[in-house]
Amino acid sequence: MESNETNHDKPVGFFAHRRDNESCESWQPLVAHLKNTAEMAREFGRVANVADLAYIAGLVHDLGKYSREFQQRLAGKTVRVDHSTAGAKELLALLKSTPQEPIAQLLAYVITGHHSGLLDYGDITDFQGDGTLSARLKTKVCDYSAYNTDLDLSSLPFPQQLHIRPLKGRRGFSLAFLTRMIYSAVVDADFQETETYMRGQKPRGGYADIQTLSEKLNKHLRRFENPKTDINRKRTETLKACVEKAAEPPGFFKLTVPTGGGKTLSSMAFALNHARQHGLQRIIYVIPFTTIIEQNAKVFKAILGEENVLEHHSNFDWEQKQRQSDDSTNSAYAKLKLAAENWDIPIVVTTNVQFFESLFANKSSRCRKLHNIARSVIIFDEAQMLPREYMKPAISAVWELVTNYGASAVFCTATQPNLEKFLPPGTPVMELAPNPQDLFDFYKRVEVKNLGTLTDADLADRLNGHDQVLCIVNTRRHASGLFQMLKGEGNYHLSTLLCPAHRKQKIDEIRTRLENKQPCRVVSTTVMEAGIDLDFPVGYRALTGLDSINQAAGRVNRNMHNKVSDLFVFEPKSELIKKTPRYIAQAVEVCRMVLRDHAKMPISIAAIDAYFSQLYNLQDPHISFDYKRIMDYFNDDGKFQFETAARQFQIIEDATETVIIPFNKEARDLIEELKYTQYPSSTLRKLQPYTVSIYQSEFDKLSTKGVILTIHDTYAVLNPDNFDAYYDLDRGLLVPESESAVGLFF
Repeated sequence: MESNETNHDKPVGFFAHRRDNESCESWQPLVAHLKNTAEMAREFGRVANVADLAYIAGLVHDLGKYSREFQQRLAGKTVRVDHSTAGAKELLALLKSTPQEPIAQLLAYVITGHHSGLLDYGDITDFQGDGTLSARLKTKVCDYSAYNTDLDLSSLPFPQQLHIRPLKGRRGFSLAFLTRMIYSAVVDADFQETETYMRGQKPRGGYADIQTLSEKLNKHLRRFENPKTDINRKRTETLKACVEKAAEPPGFFKLTVPTGGGKTLSSMAFALNHARQHGLQRIIYVIPFTTIIEQNAKVFKAILGEENVLEHHSNFDWEQKQRQSDDSTNSAYAKLKLAAENWDIPIVVTTNVQFFESLFANKSSRCRKLHNIARSVIIFDEAQMLPREYMKPAISAVWELVTNYGASAVFCTATQPNLEKFLPPGTPVMELAPNPQDLFDFYKRVEVKNLGTLTDADLADRLNGHDQVLCIVNTRRHASGLFQMLKGEGNYHLSTLLCPAHRKQKIDEIRTRLENKQPCRVVSTTVMEAGIDLDFPVGYRALTGLDSINQAAGRVNRNMHNKVSDLFVFEPKSELIKKTPRYIAQAVEVCRMVLRDHAKMPISIAAIDAYFSQLYNLQDPHISFDYKRIMDYFNDDGKFQFETAARQFQIIEDATETVIIPFNKEARDLIEELKYTQYPSSTLRKLQPYTVSIYQSEFDKLSTKGVILTIHDTYAVLNPDNFDAYYDLDRGLLVPESESAVGLFF
């Protein structure tokens, strides 16, 4: 926006925002913005039991806009103004030497960070400009005393004490988590109130309530009441047990069901019925991989309605790439450009990365969803894939959500890790499944056979010798190379380099060929391991963790058409494997020992318990489960390090970029829409099936070839003119080789 103060009549009064090309009569009165934001923040904070604190922070968050300098800036004058510190200073002055002074300090993080993000406290030696809370509170700000003409802060509803149960020995962690909840309610309110003024009232809600959704699901489940086969009878038994236990009070639960046992529907049946009976507000379904989100979400959408289900994962989290400017003339518009999600929808399907990194993020765009996690049912599908090196802070955060914010957590998997060891001693965790060991005995349908070391040539000969076979390996490069060694018809390659819409198309073709007894050989990365409802007569799995081997077994003889089928485990000897990621190497080391000790029953609860026990004891547990020392950033003195913790809590360490693929006409039309829409989040949701995430180094090499277009300096698109050269209809996006591209994206 050009600076030209003379373009407007001289404004009279104090204003919060203005729209382009409108006279000052249409500007938003500052007092209206503050009061509206405060009331909205109070409502958002009610579910998390932080209503009054959110109201207070919302009311004073923009006190600095009462300065003459900010009003001049709003009118077009080029002047730098800090408007986010004044409210924090005012509260600290108001409560100085009172019992509520520590509360004012918590709110100071919220207020100073409502644009730039929650700050590190720093220390008393910090100077103005050092970028810490301590430095900001020393900053001389413009005179904002004119707020007294509009607001009376003497009767603010400060609580006498904070009503939370602190984590034993980690009171600071609990207080920091409380601060995040207040922050979430305030920044979401600020965003939505600003959006309403800048763009008009945007329709929100329109979703079915939990009562309606549980009735929809229960009606759908009635079709399973009279199963005809043994396997369906067993699935129905598990389903009914989960529904019956929905009456249990909110808390911690686990669902231990072998692959193919119907845990997706059983866990959702528990969640919706549990939420209905206890007044919880939404279901958050957390999945380890982006690659299986679309399949689970498709199931839920078909039953509950597409409008009630959101897919949201970190690979489509554009807002984390933006730096919000606290002093930008056009900061309101810049803020609204972000495709931030606040999860105000009944069913959210997301990933471990998105869920946990959001809990430890410090930017407003990523934190605004947190208040909507309170009083939710959180299902952790494939719980064995929770981030091991961050297990202590991750599980501590879940404990906070359950204990202080009314949520329920369900750890759902066929290979249940001992997560109780990361919860305070004595924390009850209820099993939902009826007798898990009996379920394992019933669903035994695969014999695991160890082939030892295999070269790629030997492996390819074996695969070509089967009419129908699945082979899963650990890296994209290995999978792509093996695929090119297959012969004959019906050969498929699957990895995350295929966009989800393309991958779904391939999986549908594979399913049809399997059902029609046609040749079908599939070489895949771990994209095939979880949540993919395909049934192969035989399988091969490169040696990895026992949990992954168990998942691979779930794609073999899945519907028990044979009495028993073979899953061959092998150690690859391949020039295609340049480097084995450390976490895979550790899992391989432990799995070798467990396969030796449990050779007769490698897929059993005893073997799984042994595997996780040894895996968790590989390193010093104080380091391996919190190796970035995240917990230590939140000490009891209230001098928290929010920014540092957010920077350190990165489940995927290597930087990644998401590329939108012009895969078909729908994708190309949506790309055009993205160029002009005022509401990019809606368009981006529709584009999710047409995205591929790659490492930063791969993205940079593609960019140097001139094949990447950028929309609004944010959204990367594969140039449609280069589609045929850089997107293969068998192998997906063709990226330059990179040493980084070995482990985390499959």
